[in-house]
Amino acid sequence: MYFFLSYLSFSDLCYTSTVTPKLIINLVTTKKSISYNGCMTQLFTMHFFGGIEVFILTGMAYDRYVAICKPLHYTIIMSRQKCDAIIAASCAGGFLHSFGQFLLAVFLPYCGPNEIDHYFCDVYPLLKLACTDTREIGFLVIANSGLMGLVTFVVLLISYAVIIYTIRTYSAENRLKALSTCSSHITVVVLFFAPLLFIYIRPATTLPEDKVFALFYTIIAPMLNPLIYTLRNKEMKNAIKRLCYRITGNEGDRLKGMTAFRHHTIS
Repeated sequence: MYFFLSYLSFSDLCYTSTVTPKLIINLVTTKKSISYNGCMTQLFTMHFFGGIEVFILTGMAYDRYVAICKPLHYTIIMSRQKCDAIIAASCAGGFLHSFGQFLLAVFLPYCGPNEIDHYFCDVYPLLKLACTDTREIGFLVIANSGLMGLVTFVVLLISYAVIIYTIRTYSAENRLKALSTCSSHITVVVLFFAPLLFIYIRPATTLPEDKVFALFYTIIAPMLNPLIYTLRNKEMKNAIKRLCYRITGNEGDRLKGMTAFRHHTIS
């Protein structure tokens, strides 16, 4: 699990870094512009690291399935070679997905307005700038992004349905323990896939709400992922509790010392 978490954290960092720096610059400057090459680069890298994250989350769901449903065979099934293969497949899948999105956008003829109603370069906002019929391109975007996200989300739901079906015969304590290991992953999946599907599973249109939903899967979800997984770690929670007790205890002792000193001085 920690093997996949390390790569998920790295992909989150790279993913949000493709959007956030430019967004911050645009917030503090009056001239909000990006070059054509910069726009295409942002489009490719964002979908590349976003695709990697989607496939890593799928690999983590498979890891949880094996750990809960086949615990005695876990070390054999989830060997280091298997984990490396899942990460390599995730990178390959992310590259194929982003390359497809890049090809759809780079060959469009742009001869109209040069302003997009978004805070980063994506295919749907760019389709509005093309001076050609983009209905077929819109269907290809749905096939590449929408269906990929939908199929992955359905696979994740099926994996957790199998897990719930498997643990129905477990004791209440073991069921709670099994579900506790999956709760953080389920939270991350919902935060990431719900807004993503809202944008990419519908026809090629842009709505004012798109920027808000895109904010969730490009910035908020990657930012919350480390916190969500950290708070589900027992050792980390105990360390945080000890730190809080130490801070509050030292503060209490310091206040007691000040009160005693003042009382002795007055006397």
